Amino acid sequence: MGRRRGFLPPKQCQHCGKSPELGETLWPGEQWRCSACLEEYLPGKDAVSKSMLQSLESAQGMRTSFDLESKGLKSEEPRNLAEWARMMAVAIKKQGIARAPKMSYSNGEVVPPTAEKDLHDTLAVSDLVAVEASLDRSRLLVQGGTNVAAMALDAANSIEANDSLERMLAHQLAALHKQAMEQLGRVVYESSAGGQVKLVNAAARCMTVYQEGMLALHKIRNKGQQRIQVQYVQVSQGSQAVIGNVG
Repeated sequence: MGRRRGFLPPKQCQHCGKSPELGETLWPGEQWRCSACLEEYLPGKDAVSKSMLQSLESAQGMRTSFDLESKGLKSEEPRNLAEWARMMAVAIKKQGIARAPKMSYSNGEVVPPTAEKDLHDTLAVSDLVAVEASLDRSRLLVQGGTNVAAMALDAANSIEANDSLERMLAHQLAALHKQAMEQLGRVVYESSAGGQVKLVNAAARCMTVYQEGMLALHKIRNKGQQRIQVQYVQVSQGSQAVIGNVG
């Protein structure tokens, strides 16, 4: 470890050069690091995973020390490592909690402080969010291999899509319909029976998902509620009730 005489930490973090804030400490290792630099140094993709990994390492160290103690062996080293891991887990968790209120939110999403300008602007301006999303949907409709723009837009108009979610669903349904019909159209050109079966099965799966999508749209618009209509028929004395369609 990069220790100083008497195990006293330096005044500044040896990684970023900043002095620790009031109440914080520097962590020894190859370099003395502040909590922020310690978080970058530890394995894991985010503060939650880093803290959890350190907690697991602490638990594993404690189990190792218990096993050694049960055998009458020395356990100072694994116990100390376990305690260090526990303290690191707590420090990283506190770091994340302290950082959370400082995050800016827009349209239900966190705006990263180091985000690229285009991403930051897109998240910060609601109208721009809608425009960018619409452009992305249009790109997906006309990109190579899909090419269902006309059919998708017609589907969205036909269902009178109320929002972006319904428009995306309409586009997916159009793409599924296109794939199902193309698979069926290829059947007549397939000479082998096995190939024909595969094409028909692929088309059938597309049709099934298409129908499930239509049912999902119905549930969305009816809030998942089912309506049961009950009709009462009064029959006077000497008359008969007829159920069903009467020609």
